[in-house]
Amino acid sequence: MHRLSATFGFILFSLACSGGLRAAQPPNVLFIVVDDLNLSLGCYGNTQVRSPHIDRLAARGARFDRAYAQYPLCNPSRVSFLTGRRPETTGVYVLNTPPHTAVPDAVTLPRFFRQQGYATAGAGKIFHNVRTGDAGAWDHYQDGEGEDAGEQAAIKSRYGGGDGRPRWFELEGDGSKTRDGLNAATIRQLVANNAATNKPFFLAAGFHKPHLPWTAPKRFFDLYREGDLTPPAEPALRNVPPIALQTELSGFEQPDSRAGALRGYYACVSFIDSLIGQLLDELDRGDLWKNTVVVLLGDHGFHLGDHGGLWAKLSAFDQSTRVPLIMAGAGIPAGRVVTTPVELVDVYPTLADLAGLTPPERLEGRSLRPLLQNGREDPGRIARSLVYHYDVAGKRDVAGQTVIGAQWRYTEWDEGRAGRELYSRNTDAGEYHNRAADPAMEKTVKTAAALLRTIPAPKPGPANRPRALAPAGSAK
Repeated sequence: MHRLSATFGFILFSLACSGGLRAAQPPNVLFIVVDDLNLSLGCYGNTQVRSPHIDRLAARGARFDRAYAQYPLCNPSRVSFLTGRRPETTGVYVLNTPPHTAVPDAVTLPRFFRQQGYATAGAGKIFHNVRTGDAGAWDHYQDGEGEDAGEQAAIKSRYGGGDGRPRWFELEGDGSKTRDGLNAATIRQLVANNAATNKPFFLAAGFHKPHLPWTAPKRFFDLYREGDLTPPAEPALRNVPPIALQTELSGFEQPDSRAGALRGYYACVSFIDSLIGQLLDELDRGDLWKNTVVVLLGDHGFHLGDHGGLWAKLSAFDQSTRVPLIMAGAGIPAGRVVTTPVELVDVYPTLADLAGLTPPERLEGRSLRPLLQNGREDPGRIARSLVYHYDVAGKRDVAGQTVIGAQWRYTEWDEGRAGRELYSRNTDAGEYHNRAADPAMEKTVKTAAALLRTIPAPKPGPANRPRALAPAGSAK
């Protein structure tokens, strides 16, 4: 399936046709996307997870502490940050809409770099899948089913009529034949081959894990003992509207063990961390850091049994919308921690800015370069996110629009008719006590609500709801 030797002849030819060295060659880009990755990383304060390679990437560059996805689901999020346009503009809220169908005039991020003379190649889950991708963005792209029998069996079990609950599986092999292992090997080889060329490259590595089902080699499960992963006690939910308590897996059974599920998720994180380490090692070997920008991000967060038993994504809580975002390499100072709220839609204009390129028109994010290089925060900057939930009583989909300031998050469901939420970062970082009706927070609520009024209404489109809450007879 993955026959590297059969593809590298063509790849090397296309990457080596540089047309001569430019006087000031723009930097290479290594773009790393990890599916379903929340903040379960050492560099984000999780003391249980082993993530040494992502941690060293963060130490080498800038870590954004409050980065947010624009829609907490795979395809809508990826369409957004790969086109530089918000879901309210694209109208993409489901898994099967390609960007070229939703916004045919948009130039996707890898296509933009290809148009600027970069060699572009991708492996893994960059766009949601091949059907929702952009074939014209790549000199070469690959993402197959993998060759690990244990992984294939686990995936077949999940999507072949399983009950939907989170499950985890230890793999007998070393992980090199899994989808992620094969794709990492491809990108690693491309990095090595490009070290000797004069043409700048844009290489994208998309990792499937820690998406369900949680499969990783046994040695990564061995890093965690289930008895050591007792989830911390959580405060009671207070005044949270019922419509807020939905995720992709609402209505499905809980996993057999929350601690066991944490072990499965963490094992997958450590497995992917090891593969990312291989890519970073290749940059070390080729001495490529001085002229390469590395970006690592999660496409959205992931609940792990918090908030009364929520799992997966598709909520408006931080656990679902907040993501890791790390940038390192050429022009990026080491050890920077940015606490200003930022958005994944900002990544596209930032990469164009760092490369000294004029971005396409109609990008809706803002370059993060000032936050990276000036060493100052932007207290007035806000982030925002959108998600659709299902109003069971009204049998309709309603929008949850969220705006995030430095010290709070405010959400309105159906413009406030189905509920409002305000969480104070200082006193309730985990978001359990909704204070939207608290008189002491009235000024903050008014400020946040006014900000929401400036946001355009979401473009009409089919809404993605938790599968178990879909009405009888509808597509799930």
